Amino acid sequence: MKLAIIGSMNLEFAGGGEENAKDIADLFTRQGYDVTLFGSGIPRGYEGKIKKYNFNYVPSAFPFDIMASDTMLKVSKILSIGLIGIYTSRKIYDEVKDFDVYYFISPTIMFRTVGYRLIREGKTVILGNHGTFFEVLDTFGALSRAYSRILTKLIFHKFLKNGVKFFVHTQNKFQSQYYRKIKCSPEYIREIPYNNVKFSNYGCFNNDEFSVVYLGRLVESKGVDMLLALERMSNINLHIIGKGPYMDKLIQMKNENTVIHGYVPSEEKVRLLAGSDVMIVPSVNESLSISAIEGLASGLYLIVSATSMGPRYIVRQDNIFGIAVSRTPRAFLREIERIRAIKERDKTDYYKEKMLRRDIAAKMFDAGIVDRQLIELFKDAISTTKNN
Repeated sequence: MKLAIIGSMNLEFAGGGEENAKDIADLFTRQGYDVTLFGSGIPRGYEGKIKKYNFNYVPSAFPFDIMASDTMLKVSKILSIGLIGIYTSRKIYDEVKDFDVYYFISPTIMFRTVGYRLIREGKTVILGNHGTFFEVLDTFGALSRAYSRILTKLIFHKFLKNGVKFFVHTQNKFQSQYYRKIKCSPEYIREIPYNNVKFSNYGCFNNDEFSVVYLGRLVESKGVDMLLALERMSNINLHIIGKGPYMDKLIQMKNENTVIHGYVPSEEKVRLLAGSDVMIVPSVNESLSISAIEGLASGLYLIVSATSMGPRYIVRQDNIFGIAVSRTPRAFLREIERIRAIKERDKTDYYKEKMLRRDIAAKMFDAGIVDRQLIELFKDAISTTKNN
């Protein structure tokens, strides 16, 4: 069976959606599918050496579309919508028409035009929601909500007006709520927090020193402003793992208790996480947060931004995995100090709680579990298409 994965930027971009696209391609290659991943281009400055993959990979697959240019890809990111396919849907269709199953990484113009045609022709089409889209816009002010309604009509009106059903893979409950709100069929919505974190690869130490860790790219959207503020306000032992444009500024401002590791090999990352206590996830917004799941695989308590939908979904409402707080340095520091005091009272019970947190999280987020859920989604989508 031939599977096309469409809608991510080129894999060299190394964003969350691109990583998910690669992992899904790997998963279904192992399941025996003939997989081709179509990259939609990459903004200038991110070009890198193309790696070898187990699946077919076509980078910058639609060069004939002006919306795949460097400038327009940047505009698309700002607008929260991919614009490829506005003028060239027929040519894109000709490029991808010979597959059996299609997985669109995100809700874009390409899904609206090409995906709609494929569904009407009886092909199996699944829409992914890897990224923050309409469900985020709906949480801001009146102008943002109005823009969300415009995007919703632009992408989905033709589907909903004509009763065209499609399976959708959401990453969190906030995305699921959005698709229910626009009257998508509930039985076609599957909430699967897709990630590649195998809990068995991560450890959990009963360490003496209390430490806090940040894992992620050092970019504005990940909340680097919070890291800079925490540097100035506290004496916590802070480990920063990751690289990005803010790295030099962090190095200049860091205090003696902060270690900036930059990019580290996987084995070193696992060791640093296992020896930490708290992971901070100060993102402005994320659709999931693989870093947070890696933290749970290490037994860490998560402190996340209340503005960030994915991390809020991960910590849930019962505080087993962590807590969502307002995105301010003082709110993060108060929670850090509370956890430090718990550890100082009884290190043995504290370690037992870390292990319990890890065990509970494994049943929800381990890669093996979410892989099986995604495989089941594909089976259901293919079966439903055949029966219709």
